[in-house]
Amino acid sequence: MARRYFTNPLPPLGPTILSKSLGHHLGRVVRTNPGDAVVLFDGNGAEAAATVIEVRGRDVVVEVFARNAQLLGRSPRMALDIACALPKNPRAEWLFEHGTEAGIRSFRPILTERTNRQHEQRKRWERILIEACAQCDRSILPTIEPTVTLTELCAMPHPAARFLATRADQELGAAETDTAILVVGPEGGLSDREIHLLTAAGFAPRSLGPLTLRTETAVLAGATRLLQAPQGNLRS
Repeated sequence: MARRYFTNPLPPLGPTILSKSLGHHLGRVVRTNPGDAVVLFDGNGAEAAATVIEVRGRDVVVEVFARNAQLLGRSPRMALDIACALPKNPRAEWLFEHGTEAGIRSFRPILTERTNRQHEQRKRWERILIEACAQCDRSILPTIEPTVTLTELCAMPHPAARFLATRADQELGAAETDTAILVVGPEGGLSDREIHLLTAAGFAPRSLGPLTLRTETAVLAGATRLLQAPQGNLRS
């Protein structure tokens, strides 16, 4: 399978010189050679097949010969949004990377009583999303939404399938809808007041099992449960 690289906008058909940053990556880091096949994607679902025809340091020339001829990018079976209290780096970066590979549509950092606003490295985080999309063949980039408080989060419109990862009698399972949102609190847990605030806003408490998980692990465990195929759709 051809390697995938992000560029927005996609170049037109025919020969084109890639951007200096992408050219550096292909020419100096990956050491692409003339004749190598690549797939360019714009993060919005469009892709183009191309062949490297010349490498001159950071100037890499490709021949774009087909756009959307064969979409290699895969999409998750449903749109899943995550609102979570971000752990500190590098664990936040791990969350963005593996959350993208798991199929999360958007990440929204939240502020809680037991977390404070941390320094946000959005440009670096966005690069991590791009690299993860290229790795797992996703054609649409997830987004990192603006940071909000829990009160602001509860005032926003949300899908009917909204869940809160916390101690509960019922475990989180596969979502039966096309869209869902999951809230994950900080490692110290949400306060009773915050849990009441979220449940009053329609977020259904769900357990992720008997073990106490780190925030980034809870995000991945919750996403995996929600994105799995519902039992009625499994083939025997």
